[in-house]
Amino acid sequence: MPPPITRSKKARISSVPAPDSQPELPETLDGQTGQKSKLPPELLRNIVEEVALSIPDAKSRNHALYTLMLTSRDLHPEARRLLYRDVTFVNKSHVAGQIADALHAGAAKYVRSLCVENFDIDRGSRGRAAKTHFYHLPLRRMDGLQSLVLRGPPWPEDASVITDFLISSIPANTLLKFHVLEYLNSALLQFFQQQNKLQFLSLRECDDRDNLTMSLQSPQMMPNLKRLELFFTRDNNRFQELVEARPITVFHLSTVVLLPPCWSTFAPRLHALDISNSYIREYQIGEVLETLSTTAVNLRLFACFQVNYFPGAIPRSMPAGYRALSKFRHLEALSVSFCAEFIGQLDVMTIPTVFSPPAQLKSIFLMRRVTGAAKQSTQELQYDSGSGWITSKREGLTKEDWFELYLCKLGL
Repeated sequence: MPPPITRSKKARISSVPAPDSQPELPETLDGQTGQKSKLPPELLRNIVEEVALSIPDAKSRNHALYTLMLTSRDLHPEARRLLYRDVTFVNKSHVAGQIADALHAGAAKYVRSLCVENFDIDRGSRGRAAKTHFYHLPLRRMDGLQSLVLRGPPWPEDASVITDFLISSIPANTLLKFHVLEYLNSALLQFFQQQNKLQFLSLRECDDRDNLTMSLQSPQMMPNLKRLELFFTRDNNRFQELVEARPITVFHLSTVVLLPPCWSTFAPRLHALDISNSYIREYQIGEVLETLSTTAVNLRLFACFQVNYFPGAIPRSMPAGYRALSKFRHLEALSVSFCAEFIGQLDVMTIPTVFSPPAQLKSIFLMRRVTGAAKQSTQELQYDSGSGWITSKREGLTKEDWFELYLCKLGL
């Protein structure tokens, strides 16, 4: 008779992943340890992937993966791989020390995406406190790292000490995405010279405060860059130098008040445009859309600006200014956003009636938000050839997530 099954105390879950040493796993139900799984590795991988995909909240997802890692010998390797695939490291926090321990213990090889909050390269004092610093991370062991996001206070005017550290610590030609809220400068260009596989670059702005020591027009500099995000633009030639020699087709811009110089020649290249973090008033809708529709004529994916109503509520029907959307003849997916004191009673079915939707348009994502609050309502209108436009709630899906989803769906 097999031994009775008891609840293992070893399966209790801490609030954050513990160091990445091999945990002691409970016995299998038949009382045997080390028994080889009867399931093929491909199926085990699919099981864990499905668990991860089914939980949109990152904290809950990591908790579930950590549970799998501790309670199943069969699922442990795949759960461990996914748990450390996307890492958020809050510099100098208590949790940072636990994450650093896990990465040093072998999990660094799993990291594909690293987001650093409160970023700096302060080495700190020696001892246990030092391991909570970004500087202590085993970056050289992250040979699969593809995305690096650095968020924190402004860099010093001489940023070379930071970029020298990044050049010496990040394996060359591994990054596909890099984000930092800094202006383009010579120190950053030196780092970019070591990362020629970059496809997505996110910066604060391109301005001419720094006399660049190398040319942006060099064909060896970021030759694969196809996606660019800027928070601000200025009326100078640096933006043109950055974009004209690179195959950029996806562009994010946080303001439409001042479009980049050379917009009329750059915009026709774009297949996807995200200006959803730009805020305008209702009377500006028609003018802005008219400018965009006559320049960005090849858009397939468009995350439109947010329209603010203050005081008052979002109107019951789609504002007439959106009629200009009918001029985007290649559009396949569109998002619109509204913000007001009150969400109101917008009839979502009026959205496609205000303009004549292009034949290819299959998705309209709607986001409504209350001013000064996190509360928001999200819906998606989808077109079906048999049923026409149908609406579904998309609670928990942000406009950023929706944009990434359709970039993948459209192969952009």
